[in-house]
Amino acid sequence: MTDMLTEPYRGPSAWRRADMQADPQWIRSLDAHAVAELRDAVAAVYRQGADLSGLTRDDFALPRLGPRIVQLRDTLETGRGFELWRGLPVNEWNDDERRIAFWGLGLHLGAPVVQNARGELLGSVINTSSTDPQTNANSRFYHTNRAAPFHVDGADTVGLLCVRTAMSGGASLIVSSTSIYNAVLREAPDLLELLYQPLWFDHRGERNAVTGEPYWVTSICGWANGKLSMMYLRAFLESAQRYENAPPLTDRHYRLFDLVDRLAASDELCLSMDFRPGDIQWLNNHVILHSRTRFDDYTRTRSGGAQLLRLWLSFDQRDRFSSTYGFYGIARDDQQAAHG
Repeated sequence: MTDMLTEPYRGPSAWRRADMQADPQWIRSLDAHAVAELRDAVAAVYRQGADLSGLTRDDFALPRLGPRIVQLRDTLETGRGFELWRGLPVNEWNDDERRIAFWGLGLHLGAPVVQNARGELLGSVINTSSTDPQTNANSRFYHTNRAAPFHVDGADTVGLLCVRTAMSGGASLIVSSTSIYNAVLREAPDLLELLYQPLWFDHRGERNAVTGEPYWVTSICGWANGKLSMMYLRAFLESAQRYENAPPLTDRHYRLFDLVDRLAASDELCLSMDFRPGDIQWLNNHVILHSRTRFDDYTRTRSGGAQLLRLWLSFDQRDRFSSTYGFYGIARDDQQAAHG
């Protein structure tokens, strides 16, 4: 058994909803100077017609916003674990310009990480399928309008840029996974050890680029170097049971999953965000679970349905915090040490 944290986690990421409602410093509106700087940086890259994958931080100069991004990174790594940026002028940009703006900001925060086996680095969260991921093990929630269960994404940080909202629904929900951990410790300490046991997670129709297997193996929680990390993907854990030799999930596992789900959605812990066009939600996947309620799109619109752009980022200072979860075979030297 790996090292376990057997007492409450006391870091600033262990917040509750009332804490964030009382002190909304997590909402950061970009001022006119920051927006003007972004416009200039986007225009310069757009004129050059450069390929996003070849851009560097120097190609997307942000002398004013740079120090603010350094603060953001510290907030994600050592603070509350999330932040909402408000005010990107997405309505005045075309699709390419929006992608340049988001990509350029991401380069200043971390290194982009592939999001699927196709090597996609800048994804689009949009309803393209009516398939229910709860019944189709190879489907993904981000391609549907269905409610998404609380989960993490496969990198240190996920950024979500709101391009268009839905006609109704689609609320963004987040919760502190370290606060969930504390509640599990308080309510069901006999289940704590299950969080540290190796389990199989389904690749949902894709394969690990290193092992070639349709699943990967790790624990839900990791405790190393004073950092507590949680990787919770219930649907992926359950659908991995279809593979031969998968360690069977027991009644105790399902009791744990039900408890985590209940805590994540509870009034005590769950925070709902008012997500508007031009907002960016930055989340540390190690300490934040996120979800989305079901949404309905407009039936007739020239601009298309609800859309988010999604960016996964890895931090390069791997001794400070564990890096990507390696869903798609991404190299991570500290995988076992930092996460189970």
